Amino acid sequence: MTSWLEDQLRNALTADAEQIRPETLRPAKQAARTKTVVPTRRFALAIPLAAALVVVVIGAGAALVAGTSGTTPTGPATQTLGGPRFLLIAGNDGVTVHDARNGKVASRLGLPPTPEGSFREPGGYLLAGAGDGETFYVAQSVRSRETQVSSTRFYRARVDEQGKPVELVRDVIPEVFGTTASSLAVTSDGTRLAYSLDGKVCGQGKTLRFCPGAQLTVVDLPAGTTRTWTTNAEQIQSLSWAADRRTLGLVVKSEARVLDTTASGTTLATSQVIAPGNDATASTIHPDGRSMLIGHIQLADGRQPHRYTIDEYSVPDGRKIRTLVSRSHDGNSIARWNLIRYDGTGNHLLLAGNFAPLSRVDDGRVTSLIPLGSPDALGFLPEIHAAW
Repeated sequence: MTSWLEDQLRNALTADAEQIRPETLRPAKQAARTKTVVPTRRFALAIPLAAALVVVVIGAGAALVAGTSGTTPTGPATQTLGGPRFLLIAGNDGVTVHDARNGKVASRLGLPPTPEGSFREPGGYLLAGAGDGETFYVAQSVRSRETQVSSTRFYRARVDEQGKPVELVRDVIPEVFGTTASSLAVTSDGTRLAYSLDGKVCGQGKTLRFCPGAQLTVVDLPAGTTRTWTTNAEQIQSLSWAADRRTLGLVVKSEARVLDTTASGTTLATSQVIAPGNDATASTIHPDGRSMLIGHIQLADGRQPHRYTIDEYSVPDGRKIRTLVSRSHDGNSIARWNLIRYDGTGNHLLLAGNFAPLSRVDDGRVTSLIPLGSPDALGFLPEIHAAW
């Protein structure tokens, strides 16, 4: 990040929020990319940033992500936005289709109600999209009140040019029993579906462990075949596919990794660690498979401030290319990224965090789509699940 941009963000944190405008930030130049078609447990409290300040922080990072020259536009006119036309968002009231240009609700998916004798898991729904704003997959996890066993059903949905559902297929793969599903991703051509299941906690005291740990499954939808990898971690998160349909990005043990799903092996020990450490909260692999965006938190002890960043890494060699956002935060609350997701072309990006509204990034332009929700009884902001 340039020192100029650091100064802008530092000033933004101390200035009157009403005097801050996104147009005061100028994006750094970025080398042109070749265009190619293609829940860690909640523990963070909301950071009380003013809405205008949030736009500045995200806008600064987004300008660097998208990369333009000249002056950063303050907010694109919705009719000029390219990329996917619609996106799905999951909430306590179900799954809704939204206009990807402005966040307005276009329709609602008519998913079946929670089965009798069961209750919906926290979060309830996982979403994945082919990156075209038309084809989506939904995983719905519920738990039996009697047996306390979780089950997950998978659906495929398609929407028309008005965002109205024209297809909702139930059980695109067989229902899965065991623990809660924690992440979902589908290839851009809709042929390979990846999902992960949480690990199961066993033992007590010094014998406390995951038995078994989390598992990752990839399904070849046309053939109906599956392949599974295991790990001794609690969760596998932030699944994302490259356009080659073999390279899968993920976060496990708070490390961002890449897995070649065609290579031999049955554990995630075969995956490549892109960013060593224990502070990754979200990631997404670029459709071209050559780079990955990783959201980090850096917890500090005592009175030292916490930091939250989005960094770009080279997949072939794990080299850090640049830091897109790097900020510090004092206090007990922790800022973290919950969602970082490319569209099918890699030219458009969805971002969301426990301190930031769901926003899209297009050529350095930032558009806020869904505002931050209200904290729950424990003070946590609802985690946003979205896909396009």
